[in-house]
Parts: sequence; C-alpha cells; structure tokens
Amino acid sequence: MQDLIAQGDKPTPVKIQKAFNYLSAQREITTTLSTIQQAGGQAEYLSVDITNYSALQVELAPIVQRLGQITGIIHGAGNLADKLIENKTEQDFETVYTAKVEGLESLLRSVEPNQLNFIVLFSSFVAFYGNPGQSDYALANEILNKTAYLLQRKYPYCRVVSIGWGPWDGGMVTPQLKKFFEQLNMELIPMEVGSQMLVNELNYSNHGTAQTLVISSPIVAQIKQLNSELQSFRIRRKLTLAANPFVYDHVIGGNPVLPAMCSIAWIANTCEQLYPGYKFFNCNSYKVLKGIIFDETLAKEYFLDLKEINKSDSGEINFEALLWSESSKGIPHYHYSTQIKLVQEILSAPTYKEFISNQDPELFSLLPYENGMLFHRQIFQGIKRILNITSDKLTAQCLLDKLEVEKQGQFPLQTFNPYTSDILFQCLLVWVRHFYNLGSLPLKVQNLKQFRPIPLDQEFYVSLEVLSESESNVYASATAHDAQGQIYIQVSQMQVTTSERLNLLFLNNSCLEIDKSTIVN
Repeated sequence: MQDLIAQGDKPTPVKIQKAFNYLSAQREITTTLSTIQQAGGQAEYLSVDITNYSALQVELAPIVQRLGQITGIIHGAGNLADKLIENKTEQDFETVYTAKVEGLESLLRSVEPNQLNFIVLFSSFVAFYGNPGQSDYALANEILNKTAYLLQRKYPYCRVVSIGWGPWDGGMVTPQLKKFFEQLNMELIPMEVGSQMLVNELNYSNHGTAQTLVISSPIVAQIKQLNSELQSFRIRRKLTLAANPFVYDHVIGGNPVLPAMCSIAWIANTCEQLYPGYKFFNCNSYKVLKGIIFDETLAKEYFLDLKEINKSDSGEINFEALLWSESSKGIPHYHYSTQIKLVQEILSAPTYKEFISNQDPELFSLLPYENGMLFHRQIFQGIKRILNITSDKLTAQCLLDKLEVEKQGQFPLQTFNPYTSDILFQCLLVWVRHFYNLGSLPLKVQNLKQFRPIPLDQEFYVSLEVLSESESNVYASATAHDAQGQIYIQVSQMQVTTSERLNLLFLNNSCLEIDKSTIVN
C-alpha cells in the first residue's frame, strides 16, 4: 500500500491484490530456483510470452548455448477468462486459447523434436467434463489432448502425455473455486501429490498412454430443475456418404440406405444433448415416411424439429420429432417422425419368460445372409443362428462384432446402439422371407422401450412374436434379451411392408465406395 501511495496511486483492493500476486509469484520463483540448485541441478528462469515465437527464440538461444540442447518440454501455461459463452468476447477467447495452443506451437518450433525425451502437456479435467463459463478453456485443453496423440505417433521414442489435471491446492484455484469443487465433492490435489504424479507419468513403463485424467472422483451431471415452459428446437445436419462408411454394408438396389434404427439414434441422442443427465427410454409412434438414400436424392441439409409435449419434475420429458429436408425447389420431404421419452432413471429391466433356447435341427441350413434373404453385409450381420421358426414365432442367437469408431461415422455409439438394434427388424425380415418368399422393409414401430443398450461383441437373443398379417404388411413384437432373459430392448407392434420386387433389390446389395471428398460431423 505504501508503495502505491508513494507512486501517487490509489491503493484499491484490485491493485493491492495484483501487487500481492506479483510478489508471491516472485518469491515462489526464487524459492524454486534455490531448491533446484541445492539439489545439484541448474535452472534458468525466463519471463517471455511463449505465444511470441520470435521473442522466445531470442531468449532461448543463449540458454541452449550454455546448457546444451533442450531435451524435454513441460507445457503448463494457461489463462482463464471465465464467462458464460454469450458474454465472452473475442479477446477473452484469444487470451485463453493462445496461451495453450499457440504457446505449444511456439515451443515445438523452438526445439528439435527428434532430440526430445519427453513432452508433458498440462491439460485439464474441464476438457473431459466441461465446466460452466469455460468453453474456451475446455476447447484449448482438448486440443492439447488430441495433439498428444499426434505427437506420440509422430515421435514414438519420445514420452508424450497430456495430463487432464483436476484442481490443485494452489495455482489457479481461488477460494471461490475451492467452494465450487467442494460442492462437487471433488478433492483438491496437494502440491506434493501432483508433483509425484507428474514424475510417475514420465516413467517409461507408462509409455503409450498419451492422455490421462487425474481427478478424485467422476463428475456426475447436475440435473437442473426443469423449466415448465415447453420449448421447440430445430437442429440442422449435413450427411455425406464419405462420412458414414457403415452404410456401404446397408445397400438396397445398389444404393446405400440409412438404417431405420440410425434415425431413432439420431433423434434420441439429440434429445439427450438438450438435457444432460436424462436418458433415452422410449420411442413411440415411429414412422418411416421416406427413407434417406445416399444417392442423387441426398439432401444438402436435414432438419430435425423437436417439440416438447410435456415434462415433469418427476424426471420425464416427452418430445415430438420430425426429421425432414427440402428439395432444390423448396419442397419439403418428410423422412421420419416419432415421439421420444427421456427419463432421469431407467426402470429395472424385466425378464422375458417365453425364451425358447433349443435349436430346431432342420434350421441348421437356414443362412439369413445368403441368397438374398437379407441384404445386410458384414457390419450388420449379427444373426448367428435361427434357433426356431414357426407360423407365429422366431428365436435368433445373435452377436454383432465390434465396430471401429471410424466406421460409425456420424452415428457413433451413445446410449442407443443402432447397429445391434437393427437385428430386431432383421429377424422379422427373415420370418417374412421364410414363409412368404417376399422381401420386406421397416415401416412403423408402435412402441420401443430400452432398458439397457444392446452391446457389441456380446451374445444376445431376439425373440419374435408375429401378431398379424395383411396383403402387404406384417406386424410383430420383438424382444432383445440375454441368455437369462434379462431384457435389453422391447418392441411392440413393429410393422414391415412386403414386396416381391424387394427380392431382386436385396440381391443387388453392394456399391462402389465413392464420394470420398468431404467428411461432415
């Protein structure tokens, strides 16, 4: 205060705090340098803006001349500008982003990467979980995480790791932040513990782990009290063939077609993103109005209109959904419609009690993916055996192989698995072809309940019950369950449309892999 007064400056709380922070930092630097020297090491402290590559080069040159080549980088620079995104300025973003990302770029340009033994990037748990007011901070740290993977691949003999630190007891954690973390039941990382963790990460026995998260406990999404006002949303999305490699295994008549279950996943996952902490449970009154085909009819953009029907504090939100597009002449094309229910807690899975597990020996030769019975290729070929098939029932043993993330494209696995769920419809298609020698395609679902997602690379069963038939439609209920009868998904009143013309189209189930130019997420 006396220094400020002596300089003719008014000692406001902000100025006093700034001066205090500066003095504390200088003392900490002096203490650290002294500790390193007492331990027999050499240390040089430079005050330089690491986002300024030219200035960094000038400062580093004499150090390299005295001490030799730089063989390791620990990048811990960072700035905060916490505000809700609507209140952030471009300068706020630049302040946060440049210290992390451009700072790393400058450091890497200033050294010879092939001589580095280690690169440690100080990321944050915020990149993984997010945090209110820190969208820019989360983005910048996630770039560090992804860069670690890139550097690890490029320099395999260098130890590269991006550490997603939880809050340290010191550093950038203010008393206000401490209270916030206490509310999340998140313990602060003591300085000595964090330091030892860093040393452990530099141990080459951990080589290969490019990203790690250091936090006392997982953060559970805080479910906020629902606003009673019913809202409507419109979400736009572009689809390309190149971005969705899996559709090359879902081809009808030479054209890749979006599976019906992918449209349900599209809608359900979007609803979940609107209300973090809520989970998809129910799909009601689902209709295929005009399927999406990856040919010249593929729209430039698709629109998902969501309208809240009702929501309650008891933990339930219901949406009405319509997925549509526009032609070049502005004519709307309606593709899928349904109603989606989100809940806070999923009901306990009931048990399916009509499971028939014995296989009929006469069905050993029934091969659903041969001779055009089904059009599905490798990625979707999850029916391993038809155990039994009668005039009103079918039971199938199923397992769908693990699907690489790259092939999932714009439909990555989330809480609803469209790839394994597709097998419920496949079973009905098998039944129709077996008894009527007709191809068939999904048309409607009266009700679908998911108690838990059907996993990949794990055996499950589909029990199908045929309800009724008409000249061009078949109706059935299907249940996906495990060997003990515990239900994954229960579908009532699923409807397919049948046609002899589909038999030929099912045989033409391959196409050339084209349109590799653009990937859209």
